Amino acid sequence: MSEWPATAQKQPPGAGAYRRLVERLPLTMRPALNQQLSQWSTLFPFEQAQVANFMQGVETMSPAGLAALTEPLWTLEKKMGVKNWNFSEANDTIENASQLARSEYYGEWRREVQRVFETINAASRDSTSSHAERTRLILIVLPRSLPVDPQSIWRQWDSRGHEIKISGHSERLCELVLQGQPSLSGIAAMAAQQGNVDSSDLWLIDAEAKLGSLLSPAASSAVSSLGYPALKPFRDRFLAELNKAPKSIRVTDEIVNSLRLESWDGWGLWPAEIAGQPRLRKFVIDLFLSGNGALIFSNAFVEWAVCEALRRARPRTIVARFGMRSKPKPFTSIAVFENQQKISSLADMDDPENSAIDAVILARYIWLAAGRYPEQEQTMCLCVSEHLDSGYLILPAGKSLGWSADRSISPEELSIWLGTQFAS
Repeated sequence: MSEWPATAQKQPPGAGAYRRLVERLPLTMRPALNQQLSQWSTLFPFEQAQVANFMQGVETMSPAGLAALTEPLWTLEKKMGVKNWNFSEANDTIENASQLARSEYYGEWRREVQRVFETINAASRDSTSSHAERTRLILIVLPRSLPVDPQSIWRQWDSRGHEIKISGHSERLCELVLQGQPSLSGIAAMAAQQGNVDSSDLWLIDAEAKLGSLLSPAASSAVSSLGYPALKPFRDRFLAELNKAPKSIRVTDEIVNSLRLESWDGWGLWPAEIAGQPRLRKFVIDLFLSGNGALIFSNAFVEWAVCEALRRARPRTIVARFGMRSKPKPFTSIAVFENQQKISSLADMDDPENSAIDAVILARYIWLAAGRYPEQEQTMCLCVSEHLDSGYLILPAGKSLGWSADRSISPEELSIWLGTQFAS
């Protein structure tokens, strides 16, 4: 195995000053900050700006002001006995989290940490939110193969939204949105025309293998594209390495840390669209280490990858496509993330009904996750069920449908309308 190349370990400008600022903070605030500094070049631009903004806030505060702000947290750490723990200041670890969660002061500690972070961020001279006023798009696709329930599919969605009827061939919408039409550039082209050269601003996340093929080769270099099938060789190897971890927090921390630092270049397992993007490869590793099912369920992969992209990169556009998953096999364990293809000789079988249920629930979770961030105020979200030729559209405040909700709209009309809103 090989670790990330030296170029991926570059420190931020003023790294030494940043680390000295971190040393002025309470112990339990240091691991996350030090880990981000050590992995600087694999952070997305939004994350780098967020860290720089926070450090600027620390630097802006006077020593007396910072001491007064953090004194309650220092006192709380003393009550918790943090100095007597085996507590890592270099990295967020499972053992750190376990020790904090076992403390009777855990709830109070979380509130204090949040208060300190918010106050320091407010003290910074600059905001990390860039282009927050520009319209954003989350397009979620439930493919035609998923037999969703027409009576309940939109029932729990945001009441501000509109159910829309698409006049057939709704599966064409993704292609039209990404590629555009003769009269209007696609989303990828518009992003490039507006000066965006960062691939973290446009994400394609796919449970199957459809979205990546819709882009032109020229546009592909400006996109973060993650396809669950293309990652299978890497997923299998990664899962095998992860399952070597024994039931010991300390040893598991060591294995998880080694997997996080491993570049995996020597294995030849990265798909072509990811191989040349160290930041995106690191994102995939972190995603699979989060332990939420993304390693073994394609629809869980889509939902969690979108949520993490929203949290870490704040992209302007996300296109997410759910898909068909296989039925869990008897006498295997998904709880410990066993590779069911290798542990069972039974043939894989599609599970359309339960895949549809999963996808409908997880699609709504994506919108709920977006609600955590101020950028949602400028975000339009469209979830399309190809099976029903139907969609649910949520618009930013102040925007309205460009047509009567009583009539059907063609995929061509809808893509033009979305492009017009995106360009505004």
